[in-house]
Amino acid sequence: MNINVNQMERMRDSIFFNDNGGLPQRHCLGTKVEATIDFESGNRAQATFEFPEASDLSFEEAERLIRKELGAIGS
Repeated sequence: MNINVNQMERMRDSIFFNDNGGLPQRHCLGTKVEATIDFESGNRAQATFEFPEASDLSFEEAERLIRKELGAIGS
């Protein structure tokens, strides 16, 4: 299986102030990854994956998470 990560973007990134007038806080909610997957059978798929717990991914990390999601590697 060959995975090509085409694009990654933050799903939601916001800055807010708490009610006590404290310092601003940044809140990121995950990463959306668009990828093309070429299977050994010759089939190809284009898919979008959302990783809500991963707000800062490299392309390598995204590929690893996609392989895990597809069951290509163990936990």
